[in-house]
Amino acid sequence: MERYSRQLLALGIDVQERIMESKVAVVGCGALGSSLAELLGRLGVGEITIIDADIVEMSNLHRTHLFTEKDLMRPKAIVCKEKIEEINSEVKINAVLDIVDQTNALDIVKGKDIVFDALDSVNYRLILNDACVANKVPLIYAGISGEYGTVKLIVPGKTSCLSCFMTPGEGSNSCEIIGTTSIVPTVMASLQVQLYLNYLRREVQDEMILFDFRTMNMEKVKINMNPNCEACALHEYIYIKENISQSCGISRISNETLSEDSSSEIKISKTQDGLTICYGSKCFKKRV
Repeated sequence: MERYSRQLLALGIDVQERIMESKVAVVGCGALGSSLAELLGRLGVGEITIIDADIVEMSNLHRTHLFTEKDLMRPKAIVCKEKIEEINSEVKINAVLDIVDQTNALDIVKGKDIVFDALDSVNYRLILNDACVANKVPLIYAGISGEYGTVKLIVPGKTSCLSCFMTPGEGSNSCEIIGTTSIVPTVMASLQVQLYLNYLRREVQDEMILFDFRTMNMEKVKINMNPNCEACALHEYIYIKENISQSCGISRISNETLSEDSSSEIKISKTQDGLTICYGSKCFKKRV
C-alpha cells in the first residue's frame, strides 16, 4: 500500500480496497478519456477497459496529457494502455479498438462496476446510457462545450439518466466542431473521478454539476427522473434497438473480430470527408 499511502490518509482503507476491486470502462480516449484513464490508473483501480477506435492526430496534442508527437497516427486506446502501464503496473488495462454502438454496447458494460462516458457524440451517449440502465451499471457522464462543462452521476433505479433530458442530435448542427482548452477536459475528468469516489462512499445525489470556466462559476441543478423516459422509466431502450444515424464522427463500416495485437495492422486512408481506419479487417469511417 506504499504507493497509495497519501490517498489512504484522505480516503481510508475501505474506499481504497473498493477502488482496487473495481472493474471500470472508459468509453472514449480523447481529451476526457485519456485524463480519466490516467487518474484512475494512479488511484489504483483494479481493471480499466479503454474503448476507442480513433487514432492520435496533431489537433489532439494541445488538450491531452498522455499523447505526444511520437504517438501521432497510433491508436488512442493502445497509447493510453501503454502509458498507464508505465505509471502503475499493478493495474490491469484492456485496450479495445472499437466504438460503442448498438452491436456491442450491452456486452461492453456487462461485468463492469462503473462506466465513464468520455464521448463527444450525443447519439453514442444515448446508446451507452441505454446499455448501462439495462444492465444496472452506474454511468458517469461529462460533456464539454468551449469553456463550459457538465458532469453527472447516473445510478439506475436511484437517479435520472441521460435519456431523461437528452435527445438525439440530427443534421449539420450535430457535426459542428466546438473548440476547448486543455484545462476544461482535465477538470471535468477530475470531477468525474470525484463522483466515482463519492459513489464508492455510498454518496449518491441526483444533480447535474455545471461549470463555467470563463466566469469560474459552478452550479448544481437537481434533475428528477422523467416518468416518460424511455430508458429508466419505460425500459424500452430504443437507442440500442434502433439504428441512430451518425453523420459525423466515427462509425463502423465492417465488423470482424479483432484482437489487441491487430493494432500492428493499422491502415489509414484519406477520403473526401475524412479518414478510413482499419485494424486488420475491422474498419471505421471517421467523418469531419
